[in-house]
Amino acid sequence: MSSIAQVIVQPCSLSGLIILASIAIHSWKMALGAFFGAVIGTASAKFLNFDSKDITLGIFGYNATLIGIANIYFFETSITSLIVFTLSCVLSVFITKWIPRYLKLPAFTAPFVFITWLIILIADFINLKPSNNVLNFANNIHTEGLGEAVGQVYIQGNGITGVIMLVAILICSKSSFVWALVATTLTWLLAQSLNYPDTNIQNGLYGFSAVLTAIALQSMKPIIFPLIGIVLTVFVTQAFIISGWPSLTAPFVFVSWLITIIHFGYVKYSNQSTTLD
Repeated sequence: MSSIAQVIVQPCSLSGLIILASIAIHSWKMALGAFFGAVIGTASAKFLNFDSKDITLGIFGYNATLIGIANIYFFETSITSLIVFTLSCVLSVFITKWIPRYLKLPAFTAPFVFITWLIILIADFINLKPSNNVLNFANNIHTEGLGEAVGQVYIQGNGITGVIMLVAILICSKSSFVWALVATTLTWLLAQSLNYPDTNIQNGLYGFSAVLTAIALQSMKPIIFPLIGIVLTVFVTQAFIISGWPSLTAPFVFVSWLITIIHFGYVKYSNQSTTLD
């Protein structure tokens, strides 16, 4: 269950169980995809003798969790889709390991994003048929309201699901809950002020990456860093919407990487200045 909760950066099994239940309210098939994705990712990491502490925290299962949900959402269930799903979950474990090692950055949900994009690109070549959920990849999520910004993280088009997920965050971390509310409110206000389409705003499309960014960067000081991250996700999300390519959680990944790099430079410069003084 920790793997499922780690999607929203919460190392809490109870939160994971609640989130899984909330997904099931919207779609039992997606809940199964999330569950088996987490199982495959975690089992693969154990087989490969990866760090046991990271495995317990769900580090190697959360990207596979999202891949499981996306597989059910985007494609009709078939032998091919199940094979692709299994291989993708295993591949996500390796990428989760490689990104911190070679890029010196947190993996976040990058493995899920890159793998899902690849599958979408090659779907026609490997005979993966779009599911009934998908009218087109540009409008890949349909929800309605504030709580949906959180539900969107797990590709859930149900307001009740989003609210339950907020409760799951609150159970694990009050500060993360507050930051989630800050992110959804700030992105809503910003998108409104920029006259972005009301449908996209109400659907929570500008909020879900902002929520992830806020939670992931909340420990950064000064507070301006996570706030800038929240704002930037709105513009990156809009760029994806204009392009017609599914953003998934890419705005969260790219913005968080950028802010992490800038914050590292800021801390290094501050320490050098303190030493000179």
